[in-house]
Amino acid sequence: MARAFSFVHTADLHLDAPFQGVDAPDQRVRDALVESTYSALDAVVATAIERSVDFVLIAGDAYNSKDKSLRAQLRFRSAMQRLDDAGVRVYLVQGNHDPASGWSAGLELPGNVRFFDTDRVERIELSDADDRVLCGLYGRGYRQAAERSNLAAGFRRDAADETAIAVLHANVNGQPGFEPYAPCSLDDLRTANMDYWALGHIHKPLELLDSPVVRYPGSPQGLNPNEDGEHGCWVVAMESGRVTGQEFVPTAAVLWERETIDAGPLSSLDEVHAAVREACDSRRAQFGGRPVVIRVDLAGRSETHAALVRGSVLTDLVAELRDEQLGIAPWVWIDRVRDLTRPLLDIEFYREVEDFSGDLVRASQDLCDRPAAAAELVDEALAGIAGAFGSREYDACELVERARDICLDRLIGGEDR
Repeated sequence: MARAFSFVHTADLHLDAPFQGVDAPDQRVRDALVESTYSALDAVVATAIERSVDFVLIAGDAYNSKDKSLRAQLRFRSAMQRLDDAGVRVYLVQGNHDPASGWSAGLELPGNVRFFDTDRVERIELSDADDRVLCGLYGRGYRQAAERSNLAAGFRRDAADETAIAVLHANVNGQPGFEPYAPCSLDDLRTANMDYWALGHIHKPLELLDSPVVRYPGSPQGLNPNEDGEHGCWVVAMESGRVTGQEFVPTAAVLWERETIDAGPLSSLDEVHAAVREACDSRRAQFGGRPVVIRVDLAGRSETHAALVRGSVLTDLVAELRDEQLGIAPWVWIDRVRDLTRPLLDIEFYREVEDFSGDLVRASQDLCDRPAAAAELVDEALAGIAGAFGSREYDACELVERARDICLDRLIGGEDR
């Protein structure tokens, strides 16, 4: 007779991720980022033990590289041993970052850890210590990193399963921003007739279906500024093919955040300083006890524009704010402040003026009314420097308008600006 059970669903641990693109001279920030994936794994393990779950599912990419570092393997083994000591089993598939073909130090993992087959969909019947059936568990890992086959097509529920759970590292329905590895559709998943799909590969929490449950837990630790917001794992309770309880548990050791500040109401650099400080304090309070890496955009037409674009003013302001925010516990690292402000200009007024300023406004509007022409002009203007900055997306009309505003600001306010 089957009984109720619970498990942790996690994925994309990416142990030993390098955190490229963050230039933080402070040792505390660097150390926290290097340690963060391991701290997140520890939080997942602690959650499983504290909630007394029956097993943990890891849906691929436990490691960040197919040639896993020895440190990552040792830390992973230690975490698995803590789960083994608590009587918690672990089932995992390999993904594109940690395929079976990658290098391994050959460390022996404790007996509670079981990898799914990489050549076929493997079914494991789980029972408790009293031989009561928990569920049928299905999974298939990657043998090679670039898995282009539809692995989901091989999943089929056994008629004997009262509860069926599938574990897969895959891109379902072509989620943007991630490689189309093991591509499949929601219809493929429905056809398999599972009760719960424990997915991995997408780094932000994502719910695709609630019946059956089809879910990405996201990575336990955000890995770059684009992976902002809370990260964690799911604790799920099931019985007789139904989810009877579920909870998303935060595990990230460091949070990535973005903030856009409307500089329109700000009339001085003191007010800009206070607004950025308030944004940092707000995030600190929101994620109490955990450090935050934040990127800030200053936007809107503002009296502060002329001061912000003068010399090293913005650089000096950011340096002062960084020192201030690193001196508060928990620290907030201001990774970047972008000045997207524009001068206070009455564009409608200048549109009617019959002089060079009016010609400039009307010409820029004509370009924005013809997006292809605006894009061609901007591409031509950036052709000489684009290679130095790599491939970047931009809004051609926005760049045209910003150039217009800079020109108007200098025409009206003087060349010293």
